[in-house]
Amino acid sequence: MEAFLSGFSIVLQFQYLAYMFAGVSLGLLFGFLPGLTGAMAIALMLPFSFGMPPLTALVFMLSIYTGGLFGGAVTAILIKTPGAPSNIMTTLDGYPMHRKGQSERALGLALMSSVIGGIVGCLFLLVLCKPLAAIALKFSSAEMFMVMIFGLSVVGSLANNPFKAIFSGLCGVLLGTVGVSVSGVPRGTLNSMYLLDGVPLTPALIGLVALPEVFALAANPVIMAKQIDPQTQRTGSFQKLWGGCAETFRHLLQALVCSVAGVIVGIMPAAGASIAGLITYNQSKQWSKKREQYGTGIPEGIVSCETANNAAEGGALATMFVLGIPGSGTTAMLLGALIVQGWSPGPKLFIDHQDVIYTAISSLFCQQFVMLIVGGILCVLGAKLLKLPLNYLAPCILVMTVVGSFANRNALFDCTLLLGAGCVGWVMKKQDFPVMPLLLGLMLGSLADENLIRIYQLYDSFWEIFTKPIPVVLGLISLLCIALPPVTRLIR
Repeated sequence: MEAFLSGFSIVLQFQYLAYMFAGVSLGLLFGFLPGLTGAMAIALMLPFSFGMPPLTALVFMLSIYTGGLFGGAVTAILIKTPGAPSNIMTTLDGYPMHRKGQSERALGLALMSSVIGGIVGCLFLLVLCKPLAAIALKFSSAEMFMVMIFGLSVVGSLANNPFKAIFSGLCGVLLGTVGVSVSGVPRGTLNSMYLLDGVPLTPALIGLVALPEVFALAANPVIMAKQIDPQTQRTGSFQKLWGGCAETFRHLLQALVCSVAGVIVGIMPAAGASIAGLITYNQSKQWSKKREQYGTGIPEGIVSCETANNAAEGGALATMFVLGIPGSGTTAMLLGALIVQGWSPGPKLFIDHQDVIYTAISSLFCQQFVMLIVGGILCVLGAKLLKLPLNYLAPCILVMTVVGSFANRNALFDCTLLLGAGCVGWVMKKQDFPVMPLLLGLMLGSLADENLIRIYQLYDSFWEIFTKPIPVVLGLISLLCIALPPVTRLIR
């Protein structure tokens, strides 16, 4: 707690405030524009974080992450086009309010709900990190291997078609084993010196996540061709916006309950903000006396999903910082940023860099208030920003991706890999294969492989690891994660 409180004296310095405002603004802009996401913004900024000190890089990336969570709600309300999957449920009541001429009220409700959800998520992150780290200290190679299996066991739930998700995840695990193993044997390097350390994460992440979206923008430059309601053109009243923000506090109990539910969902690997928003919206509707009015434009609908999807990321960050398991696509990008800094994901991450992480959590609290200021300006200027020509934006992003990949190691090989990964990502997108299982396999596969080899070096038999309680518990949870999605589908 002392490290957390002293962290405010650091992050409130001008340098870090500047990075917070820049990161939140960038995250809001990418979350706001349909086709672009906060995860994509982090992927694009990944190479630029390499030369930054660890704390500066983490504060900057977390700021993008914070802004990206709310940005998608603006288009969800104004043109019924969520800027991110996590804002899908916001359209159900946000857009009807906009059609009634209550745009600023809806945007104010969404903005303040996001801030409340973010603060609750930060509080849980602060409380959860220490106990999770205490348990994680008992982890050896056996426990770490089962943690990786636990992280990989959820890939089946990352898409509507579990077989495609599993296939994608297994391909990622296979790519994760490329390079020199812990026993000194080169595997899958194709005699290339650039692959001896494994598949470089930066060009792979940017290529798989960002480039397919750029290709989509190039293929359909009129992605924003939806007819914008004339009411949108008149959006611009700060007074009505802050009135909507103040109205959120009339639903404070609902906001807090949905935030806690969002944190719980966020802790589950790969569940993410989208699932949290969906679950809390449906549960709020079931328990509400106004259940028949949900979907017609009522404040409770916006509050339920916007608090949950922002709070969910606090839970996702807890599992990422302490266990090294990304709880969502965006935290997978953040994990990539930490790896670029030379930090190893897993329990030792929190133990070895506890002071930096607690200071970063302090910055997360500050970022919520930065988002309140910058988000308010974005809401008022929303209609004008919606007219940005995305067909001009796509080439600029493409140049940034190529330059960023080259700057990672000053190797043209990485640019080639970027374009190759982009083509793979584009084909996967067209054929409805999910990319996140592939990324999860790429990041966790190498660690699983490393710990599996150590298990065979330390034990006479692999099954001896199940004489310990933690691997048994993790194994049972992993089986439950594998079995639950198909069982749920059968029940439905």
